[in-house]
Amino acid sequence: MRLFVAIDISEDIRKELLPLLSLLSGYRGIKPVEPENLHITLKFLGEVNDAKAELIRDRLRQIQLEPFKIRFRGIGFFPNSNYLRVIWIGVEGDGIYSLAKDVEESMRKLGFKKDKDFKAHLTVGRVKRIGPQDKAKLLKELETYSREYGEMVVDNFRLKKSTLTPKGPIYEDVEVFGGL
Repeated sequence: MRLFVAIDISEDIRKELLPLLSLLSGYRGIKPVEPENLHITLKFLGEVNDAKAELIRDRLRQIQLEPFKIRFRGIGFFPNSNYLRVIWIGVEGDGIYSLAKDVEESMRKLGFKKDKDFKAHLTVGRVKRIGPQDKAKLLKELETYSREYGEMVVDNFRLKKSTLTPKGPIYEDVEVFGGL
């Protein structure tokens, strides 16, 4: 199964993001993230068998999670605004970096390689292709969306399974860690 570790987004933040997702859906070549699929990836694990998945769950259960706040602010692009592939909202807060570090360390003990340095962000859209005129128009429109989207308390994180389908990924919680 294809697994990743993530934080789900509160309903309030999802609602705040609906106008932005609607804007992105108006562009050919851009796939906005479905509101119900919005999440912050802490670590992508990839394809693992059932035995390894159980080891992952055991390790994640050992992480002590103290609830913390995160704030959603600003808009950014991977790799950059000249070459758009991912459109994201910034995520601020020390606690998320601490949790990501704990997840990274616990997964490293199971043989998972370190990804590039963790950058807290919420992916809102993926760009398959966009022409220069549309890109210029989009970047201009997105300026008004580079704002504060609110904050939420993180009191749990999840091991999620991703099933890829022609209509997009389907995410399911394998296990939730921390208080609910």
